[in-house]
Amino acid sequence: MILRSVVGKLWLTIIVLVSLVLILLSVFLSEQVEQFYEQDQLKSLGEVGEEIQNGLTGVKNHANSRIPSSIRQKPGINAAEFNRNIEKEYVDIVTEIAGHFHTHVIITDFQGKPLFDQSAQTQRYLDGIKSVLKLDQLREELVSEDATAKRTGKLRLPKTELVERGFEDGQILVYAIPYLKDAKIKGAIVLFQKQGAFSEQDIKKWIFYSALIGIALTTVFAFFLSTRITQPLIQMQRAAEKMARGKFSTRVMVRAHERDEIAELAMTFNQMAGQLEESINLLSHEKEQLTSILRSMSDGVISINAHGKIILSNPPAERFLNLYRDPQDFKQNNSLPPTLLEVFRYVLEDEAEQMGDIEEQGRTWQLIMAPLYAREQVRGAVAVMRDVTEERHLEKLRKDFVANVSHELRTPLSMLQGYSEALLDDIADSPEMRQELAQIINDESQRMSRLVNELLDLARMEAGHIDLVLSELPVRSFVDRVTRKFSGLAGEKKIELVGEVEEGVPTVYWDEDRVEQILTNLIGNAIQHTPENGRVTVRAKWLDHHVYLEVEDTGTGIPTEDLPYVFQRFYKADKARTRKTVLGGTGLGLAIAKHLVHAHNGKISVRSELGVGTTFCVQLPQIVEDN
Repeated sequence: MILRSVVGKLWLTIIVLVSLVLILLSVFLSEQVEQFYEQDQLKSLGEVGEEIQNGLTGVKNHANSRIPSSIRQKPGINAAEFNRNIEKEYVDIVTEIAGHFHTHVIITDFQGKPLFDQSAQTQRYLDGIKSVLKLDQLREELVSEDATAKRTGKLRLPKTELVERGFEDGQILVYAIPYLKDAKIKGAIVLFQKQGAFSEQDIKKWIFYSALIGIALTTVFAFFLSTRITQPLIQMQRAAEKMARGKFSTRVMVRAHERDEIAELAMTFNQMAGQLEESINLLSHEKEQLTSILRSMSDGVISINAHGKIILSNPPAERFLNLYRDPQDFKQNNSLPPTLLEVFRYVLEDEAEQMGDIEEQGRTWQLIMAPLYAREQVRGAVAVMRDVTEERHLEKLRKDFVANVSHELRTPLSMLQGYSEALLDDIADSPEMRQELAQIINDESQRMSRLVNELLDLARMEAGHIDLVLSELPVRSFVDRVTRKFSGLAGEKKIELVGEVEEGVPTVYWDEDRVEQILTNLIGNAIQHTPENGRVTVRAKWLDHHVYLEVEDTGTGIPTEDLPYVFQRFYKADKARTRKTVLGGTGLGLAIAKHLVHAHNGKISVRSELGVGTTFCVQLPQIVEDN
């Protein structure tokens, strides 16, 4: 991993460069040492050897020319022996002189025997360097073009003897040249001396050690230098990683005395980070505002990408989407419901806004879906939906109300017009018939007056204008009075009307007229929808600091699906029945009763079963407090 970093690359580059320079320098120095140190020593030995060879030749010639004739002719005197003696004396002198300069001379044949009767010390030296000389190869080397042989190695002598003779480590340098006699190679003149205090190998070894030390120091300093140079880069890398994790307040420290390129880069990075943080904060603020606006909207908003996936939705939209599928499954795939997906396809194909209503699980949603553009290309769509169930229901109620009012008014108006025309045309030819027609006209006009009055009362109640006149009211006597009022009507229809008041019901403080109006509407409806030989019970009881007034009948009952709507204006549970009853009902009684109950801070409810009967229950507090 370090080779992939800037520190590693810089460090490795410096090490390789310096190591290459040191290696080349070591090779060069080794060559120079070998060329100038050892070669110089060999050159000196070679010159000495040549001088010895020339000296032997000169001594021989000189001896031949200087031997007296008297000696030559003297019996027992051999000229060759005389020459050998002269040469031996020369060699001894040269050997002794060379020894003073730590150079030792041996003249030997190729079998390892001295050619001159040299001292025992010389013979000892010869035995010690035989392993270095390699005499079996020496002849071949000396007959070559160079006619020289170089050897290095150990002088094989006992350690004490080596110390005495100045060869502590035994390392010697040997140089051999041919020994010529009568133009023939008779042997070799071998010169050897101790290598200097620092031999070639020692010098090379120290050069190598120096190179290693140099590489080690270079590695340390290169790492220190590269680390110091790249430290700001590492800080910027760490700062960038923190920013990638969302910490946009991260900054790179820049020292005041540093004004190089990396410091400039760090300052530029800090400036960029500051601008990025500011931009992110602005975007975050705008996003929070947009999220707050979307969450506070009562309308559902859904943002859809080009692939039909949901990328944004607010809580009302979530409630709509949860009608189609499990919420957890929806969150996993973010797909559109089939109904919205079909509209989305039309939006993409036509690139135009689509509108309509969607009905699902008894709710009605108004949908508006428009395309979203990015550089003149549709990149998705946004859908806005509103729950218009109540609005559509109220609209239907309004239409039904207008239709019902029109119907309720049309019937008495038609009758008034017909009977009045009959009177005007003298169709009624007897006083009794005229009286009957006049009575019908009067009844219909009163019925129409009641309808208008109840409509006005209901309008005032819905606007919150209900004035209650509270007074002390005994419940038992009140229930008895109301039931007696309907006893005649119940008798005519052969219906049993019963009033039941439990013991312990206290005196209350209500608006007597308004509560009587409530019971009148409930009892009237009960008698109206109860067949002959049926029973209507008006019951009062005290429970949990409230008075419960119940009107129970044994009539036809109300379907379960119609129960939530029985307190609406002109609602017909039985769609086939007419509004005209013996009581002259207008269809507004239950709606008015509901408003009057709420004005007394009470509650009204209904329970019913088809073929069994219906029970209306009114719950009122004992004392009504002013709102």
